[in-house]
Amino acid sequence: MTDETLQPNTADDPLEKAEAISYTKLYEHWERHNWSAAAIDFDTDKTHWRERLTERQRDAALWNYAMFLVGEEAVARTLTPVLDSAPGYAESIFLTTQIVDEARHHVFFDRFMREVASQGRDTQSTLDAADRYLTWGFRQVFAELDRITEALHKKPKDLPLVAQTIALYHLVVEGMLAIPGQHFIQRYVRKLDILPGFRHGIDNVSRDESRHVAFGIKYLGDLFRRSKECRDAAIEEWNRVFRWTSGVFVPPNLDPSYAECFDFTLEEIYAFGLRSFVTKAKRLGVEPFDEIRMLSRLNRELTYEEHARNLWVMIRAGVVGDDRREPEMNREALELLFDGMTRGVDLEVARSLGGPILWDFTDTEPWHLVVTNGHAEAKPGRVENAALTLEVSAAEWAKISVERADPRMALLKRRLKLHGSFGAKAKLPKLFLD
Repeated sequence: MTDETLQPNTADDPLEKAEAISYTKLYEHWERHNWSAAAIDFDTDKTHWRERLTERQRDAALWNYAMFLVGEEAVARTLTPVLDSAPGYAESIFLTTQIVDEARHHVFFDRFMREVASQGRDTQSTLDAADRYLTWGFRQVFAELDRITEALHKKPKDLPLVAQTIALYHLVVEGMLAIPGQHFIQRYVRKLDILPGFRHGIDNVSRDESRHVAFGIKYLGDLFRRSKECRDAAIEEWNRVFRWTSGVFVPPNLDPSYAECFDFTLEEIYAFGLRSFVTKAKRLGVEPFDEIRMLSRLNRELTYEEHARNLWVMIRAGVVGDDRREPEMNREALELLFDGMTRGVDLEVARSLGGPILWDFTDTEPWHLVVTNGHAEAKPGRVENAALTLEVSAAEWAKISVERADPRMALLKRRLKLHGSFGAKAKLPKLFLD
């Protein structure tokens, strides 16, 4: 990826810029921009929902808004351990305002889903009605949020755990997922001139979320300066959760019309989310394309839009996005998989093998990898004199490569067989799987 591609997005909220962030300013911003979810008038929205939206648009909106409804309830419910862990008064005050915000956001989505979209009879039944729209990726991310906030509840003074919670809450759930989703909702409700009550509410939600992310950048930056262990813990959390984020905005049956009916594409929302995360991580002094495993395998010469397109190739092939799907590897997906592996391989270990690595796939043509002139190159086809041969299906290797499958279990169950010298076999974990 070029240096220009990696520059921060100039459209980002100025609140997030490091030189502008202070806990006092963020609190004052909250006071200036208070609003009432209970006071929004949805009468015109009810008419628009029935008469101005197509059936596909209503279904697509329900799919999207359901994740916001359940997500807002989850973050409002799980923020208390973060408040309890706050080291100072300023952080505590802001986190108190955020809990208020998240509760208000839930009231807003709850009202819309029930009063306009006719989902449920009360708060619980509206949440229950939303459950069928939740994606595999959404469920994994929010299960991790439950896990990590419960751990923080038990150890509120564990600073690395605090860093992991903020890294997940503010930079992933809000910065990488919620804000991009809100951006495209705001764009289409304005363009189509629909749902004025909802538009008023989502504009306020978006402003609140930007303030929360700004706080997260400030707070996480303070933790990073306090302890390298906090920085390492945050990166560990991003490594754990990144594979799941690719599955959050996967619509039913991979149907692109869930976005295209509102005049944007699934690739656009993924590109926006990746750009948003990279920009925010770089403000914290983290180089995502060097320090986060999944991102370190990407071709840095590509744009965010090209990365999003490639990710969707892998989602459609079943490699990422939903672990319940078995990969169905095609030529394009294999090319992307091996392209990433050339950047993920340990060159010194590969060179020490003394020969190429061969994947003798049981379900498609073989591939091989060679190290020459200080870089790795992968190509389809068989190669002579392989120092290490992996006999495996392409689907199984894809799952191992994206950390869906444990290579040790694959070896134990004979889904992966190694051929070569004992020394070459022993080097496999250091080649790709560290």
